Amino acid sequence: MQTTLTLVSTGNPAPGLRLALMLGVSALLLASPALSQQTRAAPVVQDEETEVDAVTVTANRQQPGAVVGDIPPEMQLTPRDIRAYGVSSVSELISALEPQTSTGRGGAAGGRPVILVNGARISNFAEVRDIPTEAIARVDILPEEVALKYGYSATQRVVNLVLRRRFNAKTFEGAYKASTDEGGGDIVDLRANLLRIQGDSRILMDGKFTSQNRLLETDRDLAQPRSDASFRTLAPGKTTGDLNLVLSRPLGNGVSGTVNASLEASDTNSWIGRNTLAGRALQRDSSTLTGHLGGGMAGAIKGWRWTATANAEQATSDSTTERLISGLGYRDRSKSVTTSADTQLDLNGTLLRIPAGGVSTTVTGELETLKLDSDSQRAGVARSASLSRDSGKLRLNLDVPLTSVRNDVLPFLGDLSANFNLSSEQLSDFGSLTSLGYGLNWGPNSKIRLIASVSRDEGAPTLSQIGDPEQLTPGVQVYDFKRGTAAVVSQLSGGNAALKEQEGRVFKLGLNLKPNNDWTLSSNYIDSRTSDLISSFPTGTSQIEAAFPDRFIRDAGGNLIQVDSRPVNFDRRDTEELRTGFTFRKSFAPPAAAGQGQGRPSQAGQGATAPAGGQASRPDQVGQPGQSAASAIPGMPPPEAPPGGQGFGGGGFPGGGFGGPPGGFGGRGFGGPPGGTVLQIGLYHTVKFRDEITIRPGLAKLDLLDGAAVGSSGGTAKNQVDLQANFSRNGLGTALNARWQEGTSVRGSGASGSQDLTYSGLTTVNLRLFADLGLQPALRANPFWRGARVSASIDNLFDAKQKVRAADGSTPITYQEDYLDPRGRTVRLSFRKVFFTFPARPPTTAARPAG
Repeated sequence: MQTTLTLVSTGNPAPGLRLALMLGVSALLLASPALSQQTRAAPVVQDEETEVDAVTVTANRQQPGAVVGDIPPEMQLTPRDIRAYGVSSVSELISALEPQTSTGRGGAAGGRPVILVNGARISNFAEVRDIPTEAIARVDILPEEVALKYGYSATQRVVNLVLRRRFNAKTFEGAYKASTDEGGGDIVDLRANLLRIQGDSRILMDGKFTSQNRLLETDRDLAQPRSDASFRTLAPGKTTGDLNLVLSRPLGNGVSGTVNASLEASDTNSWIGRNTLAGRALQRDSSTLTGHLGGGMAGAIKGWRWTATANAEQATSDSTTERLISGLGYRDRSKSVTTSADTQLDLNGTLLRIPAGGVSTTVTGELETLKLDSDSQRAGVARSASLSRDSGKLRLNLDVPLTSVRNDVLPFLGDLSANFNLSSEQLSDFGSLTSLGYGLNWGPNSKIRLIASVSRDEGAPTLSQIGDPEQLTPGVQVYDFKRGTAAVVSQLSGGNAALKEQEGRVFKLGLNLKPNNDWTLSSNYIDSRTSDLISSFPTGTSQIEAAFPDRFIRDAGGNLIQVDSRPVNFDRRDTEELRTGFTFRKSFAPPAAAGQGQGRPSQAGQGATAPAGGQASRPDQVGQPGQSAASAIPGMPPPEAPPGGQGFGGGGFPGGGFGGPPGGFGGRGFGGPPGGTVLQIGLYHTVKFRDEITIRPGLAKLDLLDGAAVGSSGGTAKNQVDLQANFSRNGLGTALNARWQEGTSVRGSGASGSQDLTYSGLTTVNLRLFADLGLQPALRANPFWRGARVSASIDNLFDAKQKVRAADGSTPITYQEDYLDPRGRTVRLSFRKVFFTFPARPPTTAARPAG
């Protein structure tokens, strides 16, 4: 089969492509009426060679819901492990897993990983972000190379969420967050959530409301406060609202579909100085409104898995800024409207078979259209811009097995495979961009995994980086390195139409060790170089001002009065780092209660091979060896099993299903004794060997490890340590996250060092305490407390703030601790109640296969 993708680059939007995209999005989303029909869930296909209707027995010993390919998870979490984090939703869980999912690939350290659900791609993060953590049966954390198998670039780790086969609950949560210092900035959160999962059908409705009051400069003890401090905010007043709806259903013939719609709105009010004409504060009012409609379908045909996704979104942003110029008042305005649509098709399967195994391939085609309209009025001068971009991308990924223990091909070498990936993207405004990557994946045995990869990627600046409306903010305090003093300037922000595309090259060598089920050790070395780096404008050191003199405006006396902070291209950035760490996890299941049997041992790491009796392992029955397979949800009472002892497995899991033996919802496992003990410890150390920026050819390099900086928080810390510790026992738990960063310094222009700045090291500790009230002896008899949790979260437990000192030991006004971190230590108190409900189970009609 030959596929040809042709796009004409004209610099203007292609109406035909945009129309085709809109029609494609509409066609995919108009399939949603079929989602409302109750259809029988499709068989779960775990292996194309061995499939039995309703129950799948996998010859490749793969866990249910696992990702495609031969790269095993670096780390797996069971329901009991997840509860030890004390978080409420998928978005909070992903944030809590940041030490395990951060990556230095492409300079995107700490970015959100690729999210999969039950081993399949999703259309966007909104599909899963609001799912309560009680609905998760297993979490797999995998390296960046797995992203290639799903049509992504290898710059992010992968998190695969395996959901329970049956879940029905309403969740309500309220929280209040405040600083331990006096003043404003308090935050109130309210949330309501409904989630129903039945086999492969899922419906989710979620609504959130957040209100934050303003924090003024006079609320903090600032040295040399400005005369108009009572008219300036350190944190703005802000109100946000969010509605999210997700509907997922099987459509028949092995095809499933999902529709997602969301609406987000926010209003922000900042005080930026005194309005002497009106006797009140100069204000900046900003509002945003974003509407999103997305969806996807997935299925399989002749051993090939396919996924189609589509998204359409419009985001509107309005801002009004009051200014005084020579005694005259001005009201600057800016507005931008971003409209986008995209559609993508992924095809994954075995291209051919060679002695060492199957050659797996993923082909991805993507079309996208994007338009940005912006208008601004500054000091009575109006500007407008309209930019658009149409793009098409084709990506190919190949995984070729070279040796195999299972297939007896050079078995003394273990399992060795090679990966090749290539993509080509055509943009209407930047022409053709290409990416190329290759690597090796070697597992000499089940306890050692070594991955080496090389990639080269080209990337264009975003339309926002090119065409955001110009906005001038008065009264911004900065440090003038040239004069060694603080300055109050007007700061210009917006897009830069002169930006060029960048090209990145990354080499990675990763080692993962699993000596036993409790320990996971990993080490990753990354060497990257980015040419024509697209970057936000850096801190205005003397070197930066010399390289970009037109970005700094001074008056006749040499005082800095305006800084242009729009993004720029650097000639090159080179980074080199090593990240090493370990995770230790230990779970102790409680003894079985009277009348409740212990679940069968976990099949984690043993695939999904059906045990005697022909009962297949379910995703919600994967746990630690020797513990209850599913780990009971705290306070969730076991329902009665349906007549005849036959459980409801949904989606092809009869017998042994929820309520059925063994390990059923109302039998062993899910309805087993609550509580238990979980201990988790993770410790990671990152050392930077190199972080250098070449501004322009012929200029000296900026060594971010030795005296240079691109941000207001100093240079790059040479060493960073992340510690994570979770402990829970019988519904009481604590979760601790700590980070230490080494101090840095920034050199000014004075030869004597009189204009240098020193940034202290910083250690921040965040602590979360929580209690599942339904598991406490004094409340266990009252049904209301089942599913209830109280939490107290303390961020920056020791109120640590970075200290910035000049050469004479003084702190520049701009770098006062309360300017850098106005909130300091904060405490968040929350109450969360989950109301579990149990709908009637439909009769199970699928026949139990022969054992």
